[in-house]
Amino acid sequence: MAKPSKSRSIESGKGHWIEWLTGSVSAIGVIALIGWVGFEAATQSDGAPDLSVKTISSASRDGGYLVMFDVENAADRTAADVVVRGEITAGNTVVETVEITLDYVPMHSRTRAGLIFRNEPAGRSRIFATGFSEP
Repeated sequence: MAKPSKSRSIESGKGHWIEWLTGSVSAIGVIALIGWVGFEAATQSDGAPDLSVKTISSASRDGGYLVMFDVENAADRTAADVVVRGEITAGNTVVETVEITLDYVPMHSRTRAGLIFRNEPAGRSRIFATGFSEP
């Protein structure tokens, strides 16, 4: 007859130390994540997005002039459907207007985009945000 085995069962009541360590680290991570999300929800302001536009570069290319820019949102709110308009002026007269709509600009971030003008924009252009919606 075969002798009964004296090895420990895998299903014993006492877990291995690595199981306890993994469970503890995971529990601490979940509690920290819940606390962080709760803190962000409690301290977030209800103000409107704070959008600013900064020109990065301007370069000639086939079919026009590419002007790259950043739209920065310094607020605690995301802005959706952000309309950015670029104008080239000659004195007080607007010579050319182009627009782009950005899907969204997240809170505390910046989004890079570009406008293509037909006329030379150097020194005569201005780029600004004209509107947004709340997502």
